[in-house]
Parts: sequence; C-alpha cells; structure tokens
Amino acid sequence: MTDGTHAHRRSPGARGAVGVVPLGNVGGVALRIVAANVQAVSGLATDVLEPRPLPPSAYLGDRRQYDASRIIAHMAGWSELNSHARIIGLVSVDLCVPILQFVFGEAQMGGRLALVSGARLRTNPDGSEVPLDRYYERLVKVALHELGHTLEIYHCDTPGCLMCFSPSVSHLDRSDIRLCSRCLFLFNRAVHALAHPKEKPL
Repeated sequence: MTDGTHAHRRSPGARGAVGVVPLGNVGGVALRIVAANVQAVSGLATDVLEPRPLPPSAYLGDRRQYDASRIIAHMAGWSELNSHARIIGLVSVDLCVPILQFVFGEAQMGGRLALVSGARLRTNPDGSEVPLDRYYERLVKVALHELGHTLEIYHCDTPGCLMCFSPSVSHLDRSDIRLCSRCLFLFNRAVHALAHPKEKPL
C-alpha cells in the first residue's frame, strides 16, 4: 500500500481516468491514500476531486444511516465529471442498503460509480480502535473492491482475493490487496479497455 504522496490535483484541463471525490467531511490524508493506491494498482491516472455535499435525501432518519444507492443515484447527476471513466465517492458516514444493515461500500456493476465508507473501518468488532495504518489499509481494500465491481468483476470465492465478499472487518482483514489469477485477468482486461478504448478487447 502506498502512502498517498503520489496522489495530486491536476490542472483543470488534465483529467485522469479515475476521480476520487469526498462527499461531506472526509480527511485529506485518506483521500490521497485511496487515490494513490487506486492509481498504483490499476495503472490508471487518478485525480483527487473537489469536495461535494452529501445529498440530504439519502439520509434515513429511522436507521441513522445513509442509503448508499441514493447517494450513487445522486452522483449519477454529476454530468460535469463525465470525462472520468470511473468515479469513487468517499464518505465518513455509515452506509446501508434496504436489504443489509450496513455496507462498507457500494458500486454500479459494470458502471462508472462506486462509493466507499470509512465509518466502520476505524474499529474492531469488540469496539477497540485500530491504528491509522490498518484503517487506511481497510479503506484501500474497499475502494479497490468496489472499483472491481465497476469493471464487471463479481464476488470471488478464492480465499484472500480482494474480490471476496467481506461482511465484517475481520473478513476484510483476511483479504489481501491482491487479486486471484482469475480476477486479475478480468481486472487487467477491463483496465486495458478503459485505457485504450479504440482497441479491440484482449
């Protein structure tokens, strides 16, 4: 995992393939680390974008959480960011979807948009706080996992693969920042298609 020193804001005329955008109150270090690792793993130029507010309509008062699907639907209206092939939203609020009590992230399968939350990544199941390096590692894993979904990679059954489903931070900690051979092939093929859209598929 890289420390974020290679993530930077580009000039307005220069656009990367991936944009990482904070929604609401998100730490700058976390943003840079996520962007740097997305760029390092995928090889795709990655931008840290200007912050945006969370959509109030996504808040579920009865659950005291934000509906991840509603936030992604809100992100879909950002037409001025269409020059980025993929957008990863980063939030510090707790996320859920109607059928799950919480999610670490959500993505459009085969689409442009992904969403990642750090809300449940700072602590262990017993409530103890984890060191910052563990928190950042978890955040990077979730971001890359959700990016994988946008590249049409489904959940994997290979132990340790980054695309394994992680229902808890304990499961997340058992995954590596790596892909199994099958998912790596799919990932590289999809990334190549993004970087070279006019070429025939590999």
